[in-house]
Amino acid sequence: MSTNLTGRTGVVIDLKNVNDLETKLADILDELGVDTSIKWSFGEGIKACNVLYHEKHTIAATEQKTLDINAGSPSLKDAFGDTLTLKAIKFLYIKNTSADLRVAIFGKGTLDLLIMDGMTDKLWLEKEGFFLWACPTAAGVDTTVNKNLELTVGAGTGSAIIDVVILGLKV
Repeated sequence: MSTNLTGRTGVVIDLKNVNDLETKLADILDELGVDTSIKWSFGEGIKACNVLYHEKHTIAATEQKTLDINAGSPSLKDAFGDTLTLKAIKFLYIKNTSADLRVAIFGKGTLDLLIMDGMTDKLWLEKEGFFLWACPTAAGVDTTVNKNLELTVGAGTGSAIIDVVILGLKV
């Protein structure tokens, strides 16, 4: 089991949009710079966590897999081979690395993680798309009852490889 966990997660948006109309004396530049990051420390406070789960899941077309974040069967394992039981999550990253298949997350039902509370529809990640969510509060989002992360691969041929990264708090 991890005895220390630190790091940084974030989003960087650095876009430059130029309008070089011939009627202007100079180019018009529209710049957008957003750098939202969280520096995580070890523990259970604000911007702190003590569990890291990361895995590549290979799922065949039209198949699904349910990850039970709170000691499901089969249990999630950390990089050291230890069973993970999370009481809360604080960060979730899911990437559909497939160039051919869509992947749906959530939408299974009443036991879905509460980060999509009240949603019964699936959230589709298009080919090579990703989902990023963070909650750096001290409590995070409880996973003792609403504990399922559903991964469903759309129609087609072959398999999708889905990257999942979760930071949270252990029981």
